Amino acid sequence: MPANDSSGPQLPLSGNSGASVRIEASTMREPDPTAKTQRVTFDLVLSELRKHNFAVLSTIGEDGTADSAGVNYGLGGLDDKLAIYVMTRSHLRKARNIAHNPNVSLVIPLPRRLLWFLPPPCIQISGRAEILDWTNAAGIEAFGRFWMGRRILGMYEDAHRRGETRTCFVKITPDPVISTYMVGYSAWELRSRGELAGGKVRITQELLPEQAIGADRVLGRI
Repeated sequence: MPANDSSGPQLPLSGNSGASVRIEASTMREPDPTAKTQRVTFDLVLSELRKHNFAVLSTIGEDGTADSAGVNYGLGGLDDKLAIYVMTRSHLRKARNIAHNPNVSLVIPLPRRLLWFLPPPCIQISGRAEILDWTNAAGIEAFGRFWMGRRILGMYEDAHRRGETRTCFVKITPDPVISTYMVGYSAWELRSRGELAGGKVRITQELLPEQAIGADRVLGRI
């Protein structure tokens, strides 16, 4: 008996030449039906970010309490580094919180057109925020790309003419990894494969902000 027969049963296969080919049965495994696949990609996430302009922004106050507010956002960095802009006023709570603690998070819901009664898919972004002047060119460009953004710019311009001086932009530099929930999957698929709902994607290197690259290097990820 050959020495390798002790490893388990083997299957004879016939090749074109008629010679017998033997394959270990132990190597012929069925694919795991519970194995998680990653369908969501950064390109898909970026496409969804471009289509939408509403998010929930969460900040941390000086006393350590969390605060969340609905905001309109503009996507910057379409031709450069990725950044997200929010327009507000410096005396409001979210701006005061950011001045004390720049760590923020954004949740961008992606509403369903038909199955509106189901929870919407979401994109979840963490990053660091900074306060910029309301005349910042990149912020104005980001808000000028969508209808509501242009209305908001016009509103603050009118307020400035009336003497408002507290208008500002918040620029959010995202962390390298973006989390998603139910993005890229239908509700029917998730009905039986709920473990597929959560996903993570990395921002592509060419759009990755310098601050995020620096953090990756410190943590030894690149």
